[in-house]
Amino acid sequence: MLAVDLIGLILTVCIIGFRYPHCVLGAAVIHDLGSVLTAVFLQGRVETIIAAGAFGTTTVSGVKAGLPVVAVALGGAMANYLAGASLGGAAWEKTSHLLNPGAALKHPFAVVNLRLAVVSSIAALWRFI
Repeated sequence: MLAVDLIGLILTVCIIGFRYPHCVLGAAVIHDLGSVLTAVFLQGRVETIIAAGAFGTTTVSGVKAGLPVVAVALGGAMANYLAGASLGGAAWEKTSHLLNPGAALKHPFAVVNLRLAVVSSIAALWRFI
């Protein structure tokens, strides 16, 4: 089952980059695909996907507790990190522009993916505490 949380998506757009909402939505799709592909790779059955940007969750059954559960939880963040690092545009941005969600960027999709990777990994680790 797929559920779309509009409040989570709007909050993600505000936190990650309100100047580039189309890039944030593309990065959110990469995030959810990363979580689903990690679950499929670990031979789990995907029960529910809540698409909420950085705050989205994927419910998986048939996966052993421990490291596989953490891998599914951080799979979306890893996919965003890989997408942002492969585009390579973050290396050419100023550090202040990497942190400012309203900054004008030279390579917005790379920076947005890296921001989403950081925020979603913090949100995923917060759920485990």
